[in-house]
Amino acid sequence: MHPVLLDVGGYAIPTYGVCLALGLLIGLLVGGVRARRDGLPFEIAWDLGIIAMVAGIVGSRAEYVRSHLWRFSWDEPLRVFALRDGGMVFYGGLILTLAAYAAYGRWKGISFFALTDLMAPSVALGHALGRVGCLLAGCCYGAPTDSWWQVTFPEGAVAPAGVARVPTQVHEVLFNLALFALFWSLPRRFVGQRLALLLSLYGIFRAWNETMRADDRGFVFGGLLSTGQATAIALTAAAIVIVITQRKVRPTLEKVSVG
Repeated sequence: MHPVLLDVGGYAIPTYGVCLALGLLIGLLVGGVRARRDGLPFEIAWDLGIIAMVAGIVGSRAEYVRSHLWRFSWDEPLRVFALRDGGMVFYGGLILTLAAYAAYGRWKGISFFALTDLMAPSVALGHALGRVGCLLAGCCYGAPTDSWWQVTFPEGAVAPAGVARVPTQVHEVLFNLALFALFWSLPRRFVGQRLALLLSLYGIFRAWNETMRADDRGFVFGGLLSTGQATAIALTAAAIVIVITQRKVRPTLEKVSVG
């Protein structure tokens, strides 16, 4: 594995950060193509990409800090901004991004669900690339295993070295690529369909994948559920509400202007 991609003048460029940046860039380009198919200007996808970049990083880091408070001290408050110290939690970035999309849609007079349907393929593809970064860095690692389906991390990775582990990061990459293919090819039957699928399918997958993880990620309800599992259940419930309330709202090509 390669947690550090390059060392430039004594400053280490983390592979995870590069994969995250690539995910955001490629997601933006995919969003532009999807925008034309959905009848929205490319500028909308650009705006949403910038929003996702900022809200995704802030929300992901904030959720990591919230669920790992024991790792931080008031004596060193700036550590919460040190992305190389710890990591980020996808759910936090997703939730803050959705909130920002709701505000943007209200400002522009565009349906929130039209915006989320537009960017759902980008989220899945960008997430897959981000999880490649997790694999190379050794974070979000799985439990020890003696199965043939395993990965072993070297010294310098976040995961303990020399222990064969369930490749939970690979699970995430493969699932998100499949989710991207589904979003790209599946006809949209109602506005909000892609968001409902994103929340429900990823929620179910994440709840399963969490059972095989071994990293410190926070627990709730007296250790009964991990934070990720609890969030997965909540978002799956939200997906059910979306289907109930949006299933009769048929998609139309939205002609809007940006200005």
